[in-house]
Amino acid sequence: MNISQTPSVYIVILHWKAYSETRACLLSLKSVTYPNYRVLVVDNFSNDGSIERLKEEFPEHIFVFNQSNLGFSCGCNPGLREAYRLGADYVLLLNNDMKVEPGFLEPAIAEAEKDPLIGAVTGKIMYKETPTIFWQAGGYIHPFRVQGVARGKGEEDRGQYDLVCETGWASGAMSLIRRSTLEKAGYLPEEYFFGQEEWDYSTAILRSGLKILYVPTFKAYHAAGASYNAGHPVLNIYGGYLSKMIYAEKYMPAWEWQLWRFSFWMYLKLRWPSLARRYCKCEEDYRVRLAAGYMAFNDHKSVKKIRLAELEDAARRLGPTPTWGVGWQPREASETQKKEAL
Repeated sequence: MNISQTPSVYIVILHWKAYSETRACLLSLKSVTYPNYRVLVVDNFSNDGSIERLKEEFPEHIFVFNQSNLGFSCGCNPGLREAYRLGADYVLLLNNDMKVEPGFLEPAIAEAEKDPLIGAVTGKIMYKETPTIFWQAGGYIHPFRVQGVARGKGEEDRGQYDLVCETGWASGAMSLIRRSTLEKAGYLPEEYFFGQEEWDYSTAILRSGLKILYVPTFKAYHAAGASYNAGHPVLNIYGGYLSKMIYAEKYMPAWEWQLWRFSFWMYLKLRWPSLARRYCKCEEDYRVRLAAGYMAFNDHKSVKKIRLAELEDAARRLGPTPTWGVGWQPREASETQKKEAL
């Protein structure tokens, strides 16, 4: 295939301290058969020596350096802007814990090129640890629950999602974004630190009159949840619930937002006390997780954009837990990253 006849693809990967994961992802990209692609790694202020090691090992790639930890959307956007500046026809947003199949890009580009109204393409994302089990095969954002519903999650791949179709949700783990989408729908929404930005961006794409396409042969494998421990009271509960409220207020009519807000408060009062026990190993875990949900609801009155400072402040107010430790990031992940940097 002639490179000059194929659209250019810039693969944007956000890196933060997880040297082994990013390195494995970059190694898997060496096998990609699509002829016209570049890799752009954005370092989200790792400040641990890991990005220097990667730059030395992969000198053929482009590296962009953020001056602080900006979270996912704000962290990725400098990479998206650089790819756009360099003339990318498409930008592939790819998580650093993904492993790709060699020929995964060709079918995604081929389908996107059939229709200029296709704003983004997502694909068959499988669990890396159990590669026959779906992590996501497209999905949609539930309009009242304000919750992403992943199609196929946890199901074994028996060919049930092998047809190309339109979908309502392009996962931030693997989204191929057309250049004109950046011009029409903008870059990733920057109200969020981690999570829910992909709901927002998918909604923005659809509301701008574009389509999101699911292509089953656009396939990769995801080490899901590598960025945070399940149930983490700061990232998962405080950040997640606050992000949910930001998204709901942004996209709902005023009357619906007020109704939804009241319903969410009733959920917190009636259902959350029992649901908060999930993942908890002791009463102190439970106390902090329970408080994180209420804190998110109350903080939404003044917090409309989540930055690292908000998460750090929430972690201080909530206090430590035996399971999740101190601070906004998972203790296990933090300790692993420190060892990798040595």
